[in-house]
Amino acid sequence: LQLKNLDFVLDIYPSDANFILVKTTGAKYIYNFLVQQGIIVRDRSKVELCEGCLRITVGTPAENDKLIDALKNYK
Repeated sequence: LQLKNLDFVLDIYPSDANFILVKTTGAKYIYNFLVQQGIIVRDRSKVELCEGCLRITVGTPAENDKLIDALKNYK
């Protein structure tokens, strides 16, 4: 998975659902960046035990590629 190669991704939690939970170094900032790119994810940072996490729904291959491309451009 390409997400784990990004510097700001600390952990990717196993999932059997249609989404993944990703622990990051700056969930709020990454969330805002993705919204500006037209990509909607959920900031779960305020949920107990999910501090720093984004919930990302698994999309179509094209949607997943768009997400990865956007995250590669995040600074």
